[in-house]
Amino acid sequence: MYKLMTVGRARGGKVRETIGAMKALAEYIKSKHNIDAEVHIQLFGPSGTIYFIGAVPDLATFQTVQAKIMADDGYWALVNRAAEVMDPPTMALLQRV
Repeated sequence: MYKLMTVGRARGGKVRETIGAMKALAEYIKSKHNIDAEVHIQLFGPSGTIYFIGAVPDLATFQTVQAKIMADDGYWALVNRAAEVMDPPTMALLQRV
């Protein structure tokens, strides 16, 4: 199992909008690309820190989905919406050990 984790911070006063944008992105990826994706907010530490976590069973699936997503205009529209309300995120591909 592999997880893609994206961590970003909402811009000042935009936490609600950032959560909405990221949840819309997660729902889109679930429905369009059949990837389990969730959105979390950090309870302690820097306020407005948002985590987007998606899971795939193997690297081949990750590469296939990534290629489809990169060509998906609906995905990019949602990414652009999120970019308006949050700072650029950090991404990590995680493998269970």
